Amino acid sequence: MLIETGARPSELCNLRPENIRLDADVPYLAIREADSREIKADASDRDIPLVGISLAAMKLHPEGFPRYFDKETSLSAILMKALKTRNLLPTNRHKVYSLRHSFEKRMLEAGLEYDLRCTLMGHKNERPDYGDGGSMMFRRNELLKIAFPYDGWAL
Repeated sequence: MLIETGARPSELCNLRPENIRLDADVPYLAIREADSREIKADASDRDIPLVGISLAAMKLHPEGFPRYFDKETSLSAILMKALKTRNLLPTNRHKVYSLRHSFEKRMLEAGLEYDLRCTLMGHKNERPDYGDGGSMMFRRNELLKIAFPYDGWAL
């Protein structure tokens, strides 16, 4: 989920079933503030299309990840162990959050516009707000430019 959405680990841990929109024309995650949890910033409230492996993962977990609800530290520890065991951390400075950073870098290198990158990452954009950041179809098509090839091999 982290590599194809750029969502924060805490956002994925605390997904609620009503925020996973698999039946939409373009399946997506609705990252929203909940009564019990504050969201990092106003810009963090956003919709992220599901593509590639993230779409497959959400289809397997349409209720989210209740085991990790409100347990970001546990999730991070488990993911770090898995990444280390598989030698998937290029340096000692790389962490689970590095996947979020690589998502933004991949968008930049693929030529996705700054405004869209800010929207998908949940970053504040100092430019005036002119619209909604593009349709879900547009967002999905842009994310497909950076989606890792997936044909069902991992699940």
